[in-house]
Amino acid sequence: MAQQANENTVLIEALFDIFRNHGYEGTTISLLSEGTGLQKSSLYHHFPAGKEDMLKAVVVYVSMQVHKHIITPLLDTQEKPEKRFSNMIATIKAFYSDGRKNCLLNVLNLGEAKAEIKELQNYDYNAWLNALIQLGKEVGMSLQEATEWSERFLIVVEGALVIQRLTGNKLTFEKQMEYEKNQFQQFLNQ
Repeated sequence: MAQQANENTVLIEALFDIFRNHGYEGTTISLLSEGTGLQKSSLYHHFPAGKEDMLKAVVVYVSMQVHKHIITPLLDTQEKPEKRFSNMIATIKAFYSDGRKNCLLNVLNLGEAKAEIKELQNYDYNAWLNALIQLGKEVGMSLQEATEWSERFLIVVEGALVIQRLTGNKLTFEKQMEYEKNQFQQFLNQ
């Protein structure tokens, strides 16, 4: 049973990398077959509705990872706020390979995405936003300050990923994450 779960995780991670690199529209069943090492018939066995089922599995997997490794630790008040924020930055940097890997949100055409995929991504965004707002309030920001800071932070993460991809400047994401870490520390030192 554990081996089956591990095999499914490996499969979904392979699918994730393919969608992350090619987007939904650019991903073909042939590309998915090649990238996973599975025959097309095996892919359809695992995902009867094809590419759409695969994308749903990837989005659910990413959602679970975001909650497990970013949102839940941000809400853990046993750790100091600066440690939680610093850990979140390290997790984000690792998840995006310092900006070398795309955000799934940035490569999906949400106009084409099914409602449930949009809903899940919106749910994750709001959960992350609210966890950041709680962290901001915990360190003394007003609700308005915490909300504005949290929204801006998430925009910076997504924007830095897009700009790094556009320009090829491998330091864009790294510099922005370091800047955000320093800004948070400056707020704590006030």
